[in-house]
Order: sequence, then structure tokens, then C-alpha cells
Amino acid sequence: MPAEDYSRPAVRRLRVYAFDPQASTKIDTAAINVATIELPWETEREEKLKPGPVNDYLEVIDVDPVSGQFYDPVDLNHPYLLAQDGLAPSEGDPRFHQQMVFAVAMKTIRAFERALGRRMFWAPRKTGEVYQPVKRLRVYPHALREPNAYYSKQKVALLFGYFRSTAADAGASWVFTALSHDVVVHETTHAILDGLHRRYAEPTSIDSLAFHEAFADIVALLSHFTLTEAVEAEIAANGGRFDQRTLMTGLARQFGRATGRSGALREAIDDKIGGEPDPKQLASLSEPHARGAVLVAAVFEAFLTIYQRRSADLMRLAGHESGGAVATLHPDLVGRLSREATKSADHVLRMCLRALDYLPPVDVRFGEFLRAIVTADTDLVPFDPFGYRIALIEAFRRRGIVPDGCLSLAADSLLWEGDSSEPPLTIADLPALNLDYIPSRKEAAAAAENNRRIVQKWLMRRRGRAKEAAWQAACGVLFGAGLDGQPDRHTVLDWSPEKGAEGPRRFPKVEVHSVRTTRRAGPDGQDVRQLVIEVTQRRRGFFDTKQQADEEQYRESPCAPDFTFRGGATLIFDMFTGHLRYTVSKRITDDRRLAVQRDFLLARAASTLGMAYSGAGAAAKEPFAMIHRGGV
Repeated sequence: MPAEDYSRPAVRRLRVYAFDPQASTKIDTAAINVATIELPWETEREEKLKPGPVNDYLEVIDVDPVSGQFYDPVDLNHPYLLAQDGLAPSEGDPRFHQQMVFAVAMKTIRAFERALGRRMFWAPRKTGEVYQPVKRLRVYPHALREPNAYYSKQKVALLFGYFRSTAADAGASWVFTALSHDVVVHETTHAILDGLHRRYAEPTSIDSLAFHEAFADIVALLSHFTLTEAVEAEIAANGGRFDQRTLMTGLARQFGRATGRSGALREAIDDKIGGEPDPKQLASLSEPHARGAVLVAAVFEAFLTIYQRRSADLMRLAGHESGGAVATLHPDLVGRLSREATKSADHVLRMCLRALDYLPPVDVRFGEFLRAIVTADTDLVPFDPFGYRIALIEAFRRRGIVPDGCLSLAADSLLWEGDSSEPPLTIADLPALNLDYIPSRKEAAAAAENNRRIVQKWLMRRRGRAKEAAWQAACGVLFGAGLDGQPDRHTVLDWSPEKGAEGPRRFPKVEVHSVRTTRRAGPDGQDVRQLVIEVTQRRRGFFDTKQQADEEQYRESPCAPDFTFRGGATLIFDMFTGHLRYTVSKRITDDRRLAVQRDFLLARAASTLGMAYSGAGAAAKEPFAMIHRGGV
């Protein structure tokens, strides 16, 4: 009988390490260290999975540059593998390494798509001043022979390393980062975040790369709670508590031990949960991972608070005191607590993911992340019965993460301001866009790029004074005017020629990063549909303030800048009403923010890490390669 006569499977099941190979060498974790990931089977609108594996999103290429070895690609459609949920976990079989990175990366991609309500696309590859779309993210399981793994902005690829370890408690003489569930999720998140906000890896403030690292750790950490067997084992062993350092709260434990640490590479428990953190500590931290760890600890504390509130009644009914000594729990109670922990982690993760659409396109700060979380969650779930938003606000406050420009940390004060443009901006102002839901990722990518080009061209078109002023105010960029409001006098921006009735003129370039539609469903049937437009503009920055003032006068051949300063905005439209709901902007004319970026770069210019921050040499093109060296 032809294959077409059979029903297509709903999911493809693939086995992976739940944590890393080291966990399989210990008696108390071996039984829970094999997880089975279920990925949606390819639909008729998607390309069929090919050996590699290769699909619409990913292309796994297994070549070892050091040895020149090419490994045969795994064929996940082979009947033997389909019958046994893929290859069994193995450190010695390169084909399992390919299966592992593919399955975990795809699971991470699907989590983002579910939260954001649309397909994920990769950051374009820049050649000169031209952006080339990237169809697939390339994944190299054995790209480096060193203790490193990173997302390459240049290659738009994930590069995983492997290395020899002499640490007795690493569980292996060779450690493969591609076999760490946490490392794969972390690096995949970097790639997805770069596709959404490709300016976030640029040096703008002390929070810039720290946010990238923290967000990748948050996704990896909360992904632990999708592993049902591991969650149940943890609850049974610790009396339903997660406030102590264990396998669930650490990231990349094998990598940490193999590189000389006493435990995991990083921990979500910062010894302050339940105590009183020092809110001044954040100001003293500058290394991206160390600073990002404060943000991770805040999010994890919020998760713990939510989980404890959701499970308190269950513990009372079972006769156990909340926060008391570790008790032996009934298996049925373990199962119920596990479901509450999974739900809580999933909800917090989706809150964090949805916030990505409510952030400015450049120069992100930790406090803005909190405002984005609160605003995005309020839009989707106006009523907050479990106090999720309050738990996050309190955890951030305890660690000194306070947004600028807010009257207080009350939830309503943290909401982004609504649109106040005069005249009001609406979707009707824009040319006709394709705003329909398109199930095919290939066709959706083409439609998104076409929409972006339409808006880009429209924004650079001359309009009437009132409408031009309204869009200028909303976007935080300049349309045909200098910093003092006079046209054609400044070269702080990049300029593009345009012929008008008065002859050739020059107007500032405006870059539309993306035009994307979202569709999100709330727990009570809420249906939120939005159009999100990101607009940016760049300004030449100079370390010498006098030179900055001098160069911001019009010249035919302006001096090369020391760094790039960016402004812009995220515009969020309600697709039901057509009105602009929020403008999250960073103005290009903000001299205070320019000074902050200048001081930040100057303070770190002499350090090795500062080379990556300051935009000097190859390190600027591959910031994650340097930051991840010796510690992903």
C-alpha cells in the first residue's frame, strides 16, 4: 500500500540527554537523564526532513575542522530509528550528537513560536551594506576543539566545541558541548534573539550583552521543567521544594566540572532566595555572565514564588508545612506538584518570551525588560489571580533592577505609555500590507520581507508636516531634519539622496528591521493580534565630545566615527482597532544616552573584553565567541 494511504504521524519522537552525559554516570540521576522530545511532524507546507538532519529551520553539518573528518549524517526517517524514537543516547556516536542538537534546538524554536504567535526567522547575513536573508541556521556539532560553544553572527550558525578534561568528576575524558541540553538551548536562544533584535549584541551599555546571556540562561533553566521525570524526581527527593542548589537549578553541570568548577557552570540560586539580596550588587558587576546572573536569579525567584503559591493548598491538604523539613511525599502528591511546577515554569517562560515584542529595538536595559513583561502579560491576561506580575516585580526590586522613568513599581506604573500622537497613527496610514496568517514558513518569510520593504519605502517618502511630525515623534528617528530641526545641516546620521521639487536633497536613512504580525491566545480565550514594526536609525559617535560637536555639522565627506549610536522604536498596533497601541522608543537625539554609551566604551577600551564591546577587530563581529570562551 502506498505511504500516502496512511495517516501522517502527529509527532516525531527523539531521545536526548535530559541534562548531559555526566548525569548518566550517577545512580541518583541516571534513571531520569534520558528524555524523549516530541516534535510536530512536518506538514505538507514544510520541506520533508532530510539526512543531516535538515529541515525548514536547521541544517546540521557535521565536520570536524581540526581532524578534517566528515561524519555521515543521521537519517531520522530510517524505519529502524522511527521505531525506537531515534538513536539511543551515546557519547561515542556522532550521529546521536546530530540528533541531539537538532531535537533540542527545534524544541526551543517551537517554544518561541508558541509564545510569540508566529514563525521564527534568522538574522540576515550582512555583506557590505546589503542584508541577505538566511533560510536555515547551520549547526556544527563538532566545530571547535576547545571548551567553547557559541552563536556566530558572521556565519549565522551554532558552533559547538569538544575538549579533553582531566577532571575526575566530569564523568568522561572528552566533553562534548553538543550533548549538554542547557548549552544547546542557550546557543539556540542567542540565534533566535539575534533574529528578533539583531542590534542587541552591539555595545550600548553595561546591560547589552549581559541581557543576551541572561535571557539565554533563563530559557535554558526554565526548559528543565519540561522534563517531567526529572521534575518528579526532584520533588520526591526534596519534599516539593526547589530552593536549594540541585540538578534542576544549575546550568551545564558537566561543562562546569570539566573546566575546573566545583559544580554547575552557572546557578539560578544566588543564596539570596528567602533572604534579602543586596540591591547595590548589580551596580558593581560588569562581566556579562555575572551581571546576567542577577537577572536570572530574579526570574527564578519569581518562578519559585508562583510555584509555592500554586502548590500551598496541596501541601496543606497533605499535612505538610510549607517551607518545613523535607518530607516523604505520596506519589500522587508528587505528580500533582510536578504539574504545578511545570505550569508555573511554562507560564513564566512565556511571559519572558512575549516580552521580546515589547522591547525597544536597540540599547535594551534590564528595567525595560521588566516593563515589557508586565505590559505584554497585562495585554493578554488583564486579571492576574496568582500574582505572577507582582512576583516578578518584587524579585526584580529585591535585586536593584528598577526601570528608569517610572513613578513607582506598581504594576500599572510599569506599563508602557499608550500612543499620544497627534494626529493619531493607525495601520490605515500605511500602504496595503499582507497581514494574513501564512502557515508556510517560506511564504511567511517572503511576505514579511515584502512588508518590511513597503514600510521602509513609505517611511522615506515625503509627507505632510502634521503626519511627518507624528511619525517622527513615534519612531524616535528623524525624517529630513537635523538635530536642531533644520534640514540638511547635520551629518550625525547616515544620509540618502532624494530628488524633490527644490532639487537634490539629503535625508537621514531610516532602517525598518522588521514588520511582523502576532496572534496570541490567552487562558480565557483572549485573542490578541498585533502588528509590530521596528524602526532604527544610526548616528555617528565620537569619543571626544568637542569632535562630536564639530562633526555634527554638514560636510560632504564626514570623518569616520569612533562608534555607532542608534535610536529607534518598536511600534505595536492593535490589528482589531488598527490603532497604534504602544511606542517603545530610544530617541536618536538623546545626548544623555549617547554620553552613557561613550563612557561605557571608554571605560572598557583597555580590556580584552572591551575590544569586543568597543567594536574593534574581529571580536566585534563575533562577540559571543570571546564571551563564551571557557564558559558558555
